[in-house]
Amino acid sequence: MEEFKYVVENSKYVKINYDKITDFINELESSNYEHWSKGIDLHLSEKEWILLAFIIESMNFCFWQKPKWKIEYHGELMSGSNALFFSVIKRVENNSNFLNTEYLYNLKKQDLYDIFKSVEGKVPLFEERYNNFKETISYIYNNKNFYEELYNINSDTLLLEYIINRFPSFNDKSVFKGRTIHFNKRATLLVNDLFYLSKTIHANLGNVNNLSGCADYGITRTFRDYGILEYSDELKNLIDNEKEILHDSEMEIEIRANMLYVIEIIKEKLKEKNIIINSVELDNLIWHMGKKNKGKKSIVHHTITIFY
Repeated sequence: MEEFKYVVENSKYVKINYDKITDFINELESSNYEHWSKGIDLHLSEKEWILLAFIIESMNFCFWQKPKWKIEYHGELMSGSNALFFSVIKRVENNSNFLNTEYLYNLKKQDLYDIFKSVEGKVPLFEERYNNFKETISYIYNNKNFYEELYNINSDTLLLEYIINRFPSFNDKSVFKGRTIHFNKRATLLVNDLFYLSKTIHANLGNVNNLSGCADYGITRTFRDYGILEYSDELKNLIDNEKEILHDSEMEIEIRANMLYVIEIIKEKLKEKNIIINSVELDNLIWHMGKKNKGKKSIVHHTITIFY
């Protein structure tokens, strides 16, 4: 929270309209959090679920490029992160050997490319996804104590540290005016996945209440649509004209950090109303609210990155 506050207080391109937050909260629809795995009929062991989570989150980033990449799963057309998730899940369903670390370690680039076969477009940033996948699987394959190490961690923050310290592609941080700002969007999602998919990890952690939200494209757009995040003319023009906002630029850092700060404010205001929700659950609720927004949606900021 203090890191994000530092960015907020020193932002040049992004400003928070605090008056709009109350109106936004009044429009939030209460909902029970459901993890993405709910309703997926896979009969996996605990270790296989863990491995699946690492595979998926290692490649879960940057889907805004056009034309949109789309796959078909059980007759339904999917895009974005859903296309990634269900491309992998479809392969798990069709190959009982897929969630074997030795099999994955020997998986060739073309094999992974084939997993992402689409009905429209092609998976963006394939090389980057392949490199992340290889980094993740190589560490797990070469560390015989991997699962035991995970099972010995007893807090969400320690599990987050474990992930970002051992898997560089998950270490999502930026430097803003001399201070390091830790975002760790995909690592946060992975900790949350492990909490829901592993009974052992769930029991050891107890909760994931110390995690922040997940700084990405969709929620920043939603906050802009609702007037909570206000952009300078320079930033607004870049986004609206679909110009690239460079990763690690002040503009990008300000967008992400202000978004996360707003989530924490909303969480505290909900707590005052005796509505208790953690940041990841709230993030998910706002994300779905943005998806259902019937009004004209603004354009997401265009940043090419492996971190969200």
